[in-house]
Amino acid sequence: MAPPLPAVPSRSLPIELIHCIIHEAWFSLVDDEWGNRWDFYRDLSLVSRSLRDIMASVALRCVMIQTSKDLNNYRLLIKRRWGFDPHTRDGGRVAHIVRGYFERSELHIVVSDWTCPSQTSFHFSTDYASIPRYIPACKRVSVIIKELPSNDRFVLPYRPLFQFLSQYTTTKELYLLWTYTHINRYILPTDPMHGVTYLRIHEYPRCVCHNYNYTSGHSHDHECFSYYLPTLFPDLEHIHLDTPYILKCLSTPKGVTCLTLEAPPIHYLSSIGYFSSLMGWNIVSALSLGLFRRDDPDAPRKKIVVNAGAKEPAGWRQALAACQAHDVELVLRHVYITPTDTPANG
Repeated sequence: MAPPLPAVPSRSLPIELIHCIIHEAWFSLVDDEWGNRWDFYRDLSLVSRSLRDIMASVALRCVMIQTSKDLNNYRLLIKRRWGFDPHTRDGGRVAHIVRGYFERSELHIVVSDWTCPSQTSFHFSTDYASIPRYIPACKRVSVIIKELPSNDRFVLPYRPLFQFLSQYTTTKELYLLWTYTHINRYILPTDPMHGVTYLRIHEYPRCVCHNYNYTSGHSHDHECFSYYLPTLFPDLEHIHLDTPYILKCLSTPKGVTCLTLEAPPIHYLSSIGYFSSLMGWNIVSALSLGLFRRDDPDAPRKKIVVNAGAKEPAGWRQALAACQAHDVELVLRHVYITPTDTPANG
């Protein structure tokens, strides 16, 4: 009997690696490349049935919506997979059937498609409010916010956004990413988002209440979007801020026990090189004004986590002394690699 032939190693990549590559490509098509997203979906789906199935799985696990075209394509995906049309009377049945599936998915939205034909008129060209008809649940939501109109007292640009976000009661994590540094001009929405325990914010809207009728600098308008934004999340436990913000202009719900601050080594002095800094947060002032104050001595001790470079951030010792005086834990994590080059203007 002839000996068995040696096994021929497979030339195909592991299915998990293929899935990761496609997910990375799908997620990275942003900004000017956003319009290529569905061309990529179509071209890859034509290669083979297995790639088509992987591509569909990636699109439904990593939901990306910015334009009406995205909504139309997700409508077709849902019809193809579950046999129901979100636009019809069966939309409620769709939500019930697919909820369990989408509770393990991520929803990424870019809010940019809007028109403002008059001083008192505003609407989004893309019907963002209809997204829950397509995606009735998700484990995580991220919202990239392009610049919105400034005449907010008439058009209330954030009201429709929070009206549909409030429908995601099983979502635990929310990331609000403003793409520009801006002064708070916005009125606080009225729809709370229950269920969110982790809130991450990039370019927190700046409060300017102290420039107007509040001579002490410690009071805020009752509709101040900046100060009261965290209170829209009554179940909040953890706030994560990507960019510096004066913490005394922040109202934290009582359930918040952790505050994470990103302090990468982006500052430079020729004498010490690149370094991180806590000066933009003004932790000392915030604690003295009541941030993380514990009314109940038996309540868990609250914590501030600083993600910085290899060196101790500027202002660390002052922040540490203030935290010790107010019984707040301060943790330093060295997570950033410090640059070694010299800046052009250094």
